[in-house]
Amino acid sequence: MSMLVDAHCHLYEFPKRDIKSFAESFLIVAVSDDYESSVKTLKIASSSEHIIPCVGLHPWEIKKFKPALVEKLFNLAIERGIKCIGEVGLDRLFVPETFKIQLQYFKDIVSFASRQKLVLNVHAAGAWREVYKIVEENDVQKVIFHWYTGPLDLLKRIVDSGYYITINPAIKFQKKHRQVVRLTPLENMLTESDGPYRYRGLTLSPILVKRTIEKIAELKGTSEKDVQQTILKNFMSIFSI
Repeated sequence: MSMLVDAHCHLYEFPKRDIKSFAESFLIVAVSDDYESSVKTLKIASSSEHIIPCVGLHPWEIKKFKPALVEKLFNLAIERGIKCIGEVGLDRLFVPETFKIQLQYFKDIVSFASRQKLVLNVHAAGAWREVYKIVEENDVQKVIFHWYTGPLDLLKRIVDSGYYITINPAIKFQKKHRQVVRLTPLENMLTESDGPYRYRGLTLSPILVKRTIEKIAELKGTSEKDVQQTILKNFMSIFSI
């Protein structure tokens, strides 16, 4: 199998024709932001075995959530045999005003993921240490830290815990992201797009993953083939494929 990996993509926001095209060449972890998008993501994933759906509660969407809706999300995950919860997490950088309620919901989500032995696909802008502490204390076995730009000293603990970080096409612009690549073993790394988010004029999508692999190979002093194969192996290990 020579598929590329996009371990964090908001697939439900793309046109149907693009989704069909992506699914032919990529293994995609399709994250969701709320209950409605979770339902859409599940429907999309039913069309391709190359799409792993996640149900999620993005910290930016926290204001519109109620405890009953979170419970509904949990029930959906159980009923549909979901392997991954995402996008979930904490954000002290962009929405600090809702941090307390984010924390409350995130702790409930992490506890659920731990009990159900699910993968967590986490957002942690401005709250990397808090997110790590909560998932580690709850003994969550498989965690993907999406678009890691957190403290460099925290990377060792993330790696020692057997967790993963994703590398985004923004590596083209972000010096910190390039430092993360240099310091992280390939065995703890995945590629992602976070599409269709726009960053510095760049519309992110799975098609940019190939460029990301090229940059990782350059920074790690290895071949693109080695990077692609290792990331694919990591993906298959996380999702027990």
